[in-house]
Amino acid sequence: MTHHSSGGPRAFRRSPCSFGAKPVETELRDGWNVVLRYEGEDGHPGREDGDPGREDRHPDPGPRLVDLSHRRRWDFQDSGVGGLRPMGLPVPEGFGEVGVHEGLVINRMNGTQVAIWHLGTGPPPDTPPDTGFTEVTDGHCMLAFVGSGVQEVLEHLTSLDLFDPARNMPFLTQGPVLHVPCQVVTLAPDLVVMTLARGYGETFAEAALASGAIEGLAPGGEAGFNTAFSEVKRFS
Repeated sequence: MTHHSSGGPRAFRRSPCSFGAKPVETELRDGWNVVLRYEGEDGHPGREDGDPGREDRHPDPGPRLVDLSHRRRWDFQDSGVGGLRPMGLPVPEGFGEVGVHEGLVINRMNGTQVAIWHLGTGPPPDTPPDTGFTEVTDGHCMLAFVGSGVQEVLEHLTSLDLFDPARNMPFLTQGPVLHVPCQVVTLAPDLVVMTLARGYGETFAEAALASGAIEGLAPGGEAGFNTAFSEVKRFS
C-alpha cells in the first residue's frame, strides 16, 4: 500500500462523502486526504483478483464514482457577465454552455452567473479579488462518474436527459439527481461531473453506489478521473 501522505501532517479538511472502500494510493493535498486509487482498480489487486503478482491484470474501465470535493470551485456573478472574462476565461454565450480551458471549466448558468471549476492536474489559481467572486469549495460536494457504463448508471439516478444528442458536449444541466438539486456537466459520453450541497454528500454517494450497482458502479480514485479529463476536447 502506498500513501504519499506518509509521515506528513494529519488532514484538517474532510470530504462530505466517503465510499467505504480500501485506498491503495493517497495524497495529502492542501489539507485534504485525496484518494488516487482504490483497491481493485487500475491494475491493483482487489479482493477477488487472485495473486497480486500477476502480470496480466488490466485496468477496470468503469463505471466509477470519484470524489472530487477537494477540487476548488468558484461562483462569479455580475449583471454584465456575458461581456467579462472572469479568471481570463471567455464566458459561454448560451445558458447551459460550457467551456473547457486547460484545467479550468466555466459553466454558463444564467444571465448573471457562471460557475468555474478547477479540474486539471496543475495547481489551482488563487481567488481573484473581484467582488463578484465567491469560493464555494467547502460548501459543495463534487462527484464524477467515469468510464464505460456511465450513461446506464445515470439513467437509474435521474430522469434528466444528460446525454441529449441535440446538444454539443460539454454542456450543463441543472436539476434533480436522486431528488437532490445538482449542477451537472456532461463532458463526454463516459465522463460526467456534478456538484450538490455539501449536506447531501454522504447519503447521495451511498445512494448512487447502491442504485448504480446493477450497472457495476464502484468507487474510483482521482487518477482515473485525471486520465478521462485529459481526453476532453479543449475550447480556446
